[in-house]
Amino acid sequence: MFCALSGEAPEEPVVSQKSGHLFEKRLILKYIQEHHRDPVNGEELTENDLINLKSTHKIVKPRPPVASSVPNLLLSLQNEWDAVMLETYQLKHQYHQVRQELSNALYENDAAKRVIARLIREKDEARKALAAFKANYGTAPTASADSMDIDEAPAPNSDDGIKAVHAKLDARARELTATRKKRKPAPTCATADQIRGYAEIAHVDGLHSASAATSGIVAVDALSANVGGVHREWVATAGRDGHALVVDWQNDGKILVDSKVSSKKINSILWRSFGEDAAQASFLTAGVDKTIKYHVLASSGDTSFTVDTKHSFKPHTAEITALALHATGDYVVSASSDKTWGLHDINNGSTIFSVKHESVTSGYTAASLHPDGLILGTGGADSVVRLWDVKSRDNVGAFEGHKGKIKGIAFSENGYYLATCADGEAVVKFWDLRKLTNFHTINIENNLGHGVQDIAFDYSGQYLSAACGKEVRVFHVKKWDELCNITAHTGEVSSVKFGTDAKYLVSSGKDRKIVITGVPQ
Repeated sequence: MFCALSGEAPEEPVVSQKSGHLFEKRLILKYIQEHHRDPVNGEELTENDLINLKSTHKIVKPRPPVASSVPNLLLSLQNEWDAVMLETYQLKHQYHQVRQELSNALYENDAAKRVIARLIREKDEARKALAAFKANYGTAPTASADSMDIDEAPAPNSDDGIKAVHAKLDARARELTATRKKRKPAPTCATADQIRGYAEIAHVDGLHSASAATSGIVAVDALSANVGGVHREWVATAGRDGHALVVDWQNDGKILVDSKVSSKKINSILWRSFGEDAAQASFLTAGVDKTIKYHVLASSGDTSFTVDTKHSFKPHTAEITALALHATGDYVVSASSDKTWGLHDINNGSTIFSVKHESVTSGYTAASLHPDGLILGTGGADSVVRLWDVKSRDNVGAFEGHKGKIKGIAFSENGYYLATCADGEAVVKFWDLRKLTNFHTINIENNLGHGVQDIAFDYSGQYLSAACGKEVRVFHVKKWDELCNITAHTGEVSSVKFGTDAKYLVSSGKDRKIVITGVPQ
């Protein structure tokens, strides 16, 4: 039997009635004088609560020291030893209490983190459900004043004017939504087997500047419409040299227009749609000069045209990286590396509003409008794809999963799918706008280390083209088969667009060439 304090056999053993432990009497008395508690369980303890024990094996103590320095020294050492034993016991007890407190604190911290994670997950699920509702019905709550900075300064439009724009957007969206539900692929649309048999129909090379500093085509857009009563199949190209070209590829690749519309690189070029028949063809350009320009092709004959720049305005403080034409044909959305996007009236060359959101910390690199015109998709240098309600200017969703800056965004005409690609990644991700999830990813095989530079759906939404390196791949959506691989370019392909009924595909690249590949005639 050993003392609970010193761990040694006691000379005068006593037992505490409160804890039942054995102690050396002189040690426990000293402890009681200082703490008045049982050292084991912490209950109040007095000398009367101690029970003396009798032992048949009497421990013989040495004779008490008498006026000798050595015995006095031994007594002093004994007292110091007793003090050390008491202090050691207290330290052990305190150490045990601290460990218990730390364990409780860690448990509470872990529980708090679990609660926070659950709340964040529920919040994200609620936001996704709200965004899906907005994407399906085109409605959104009023933008919060503390969540974004809306810059109305560039726009002369009044509140009534903006309401009129909203009404026009809603009317067009209702019209398109109603027809989309009934629409099926046109009987004249190319079949998967026809796309597998795609062959080069025409090509035009030597376009734009040959200088190494300004060589290459940055963007391309295809026009297939009646202009002035004549059906036109034209291609517009934008170059690093600041020139905009219009090419009649069916007429031996004749260059109808070669106009220097900017002193710097043009990042985006778009034909303006006027419906079935237009008196004049027109297009928009924007780029490094921070300026949006609206150009009209003035005809002086069947094959002679000049460019008349109707409007030129500068809505951004940094280069414009993308343009997206609204389904009405009257408005255009621009996105810039200054971390803002805006809606503009093409007819009068004015900015209706410009949006800068606090969650956007890097510039935009891509943009595209939903076919109904009420949802905008933007991509940034931060690899995030964001969805915006055009009317309320709210950020209604965000897609993460890419690693490089976003290079291409394309909405399917079915209204439900969004495709994206990023710099340095040989993949195309597909997102379901109803569930806000990535439901499929295409991995480009044999990509030779190149990423996907541009993507485009055809009008039926059945096919998707992807520019990867010097090649253009065409995939069958939902079946995910690679239907063909176009290898007509000698330089990196920068832009792709489908023609009418997916009967042909236009591609442009750094080799200063446009290639028209399609169903053989």
